[in-house]
Amino acid sequence: MHIFSQRAFFICNPLILAFAVWLWLITGCTHHPSHTHPQRSTPALSSPSSVEQQLLATVKQAESLPPGNPLLPSSLYSLAAYYEDQKEFDKSAIQYQRVLDLKEDQIGPNHPDLAMILKRYAQVLHQAKRHSEAQSVTARANAILKNSSVKSPNR
Repeated sequence: MHIFSQRAFFICNPLILAFAVWLWLITGCTHHPSHTHPQRSTPALSSPSSVEQQLLATVKQAESLPPGNPLLPSSLYSLAAYYEDQKEFDKSAIQYQRVLDLKEDQIGPNHPDLAMILKRYAQVLHQAKRHSEAQSVTARANAILKNSSVKSPNR
C-alpha cells in the first residue's frame, strides 16, 4: 500500500484518529524531537485525571453535535480505551457499549467494522470478570467476521 493511502486511511478512520489524539495527549505531545515547539510551552498531561477530563470534555462536545457525527463514537472509543488502560474495566465496558449502539445505528448490526469494536468490548468484559457476556460478544464478532468473509469477493 502506498504511504499516502496509509495516511489517508489513518486520517479518514475516526476510531484510529481518536486513538491517535488520545495517545498524543497522554504522552505529553512532545516525545518526538521533530514535534517540539520552543515558541510555546505545552505542559505534559501527567495526571490520569487531566487526561480523563480532556476525554470527557471531547465526549461532551461531540454529544452536542448533530446525530450521526463520527466524533461521538470516536471520542467514546478513546474514553473506553483510556479506562481500559487505567484498569477501570466496568467504566470501559459502558463506553464500548455506547460506541456499539451508535455504530450499529450508523452502519448496521452486521457490518465488519463492528466486529473490531465487539472484540475490544469482549476483551474488557473478560478483564471485568464478566466471562459469559464476553463469550456472547465474541461469538457475535466471530459470526459477523465469518459472514463478511463469505460475502467478500476479494477473499
